[in-house]
Amino acid sequence: MAYKLWLGNLILISVVISVANSQRQNSETTSDQEAQEIQVRGRVICLAEEMHKLYDADLSTNHEHLYGFKTKNGVFYTLLRTNMSEALFVDKRLHEKELIIKGRTFPQTQILEAISLYSVHDGTIHELYYYCVTCAIRAFAPEDCECCQEPVELTETPIELKPLQN
Repeated sequence: MAYKLWLGNLILISVVISVANSQRQNSETTSDQEAQEIQVRGRVICLAEEMHKLYDADLSTNHEHLYGFKTKNGVFYTLLRTNMSEALFVDKRLHEKELIIKGRTFPQTQILEAISLYSVHDGTIHELYYYCVTCAIRAFAPEDCECCQEPVELTETPIELKPLQN
């Protein structure tokens, strides 16, 4: 009887060690993965509305917008709301533009963190930012100037940016 108890404890300890090693390896694998830098071209969309349109997903008339980005080749990303991406959430003019977002995605997700924004007009790429002409200060979102508290203006400056394949 003592032998069976000893063998049972040995098996239990082996299982616990195996599970602990597996969890450690999984956490190391996850932490070893890094965010991937990407550049995508497309438009800001409401993911809920797009899923309703494409797949007849149930959607309330009074739904909150879940903003995302649809690339030209049909890949959807959920936009992470940060200081750099705030304009994509609050400035509806940007929803009408073809955009290029340089940013990064996180391991095992389709979450896009915008780092810089560009618009495309007639094949020319423009850097997007907000600007206070009085104070000569750039901002990332359409808010009042940090200095003079006057509204900033959406500015699009033509630049040369490597063309995208998608």
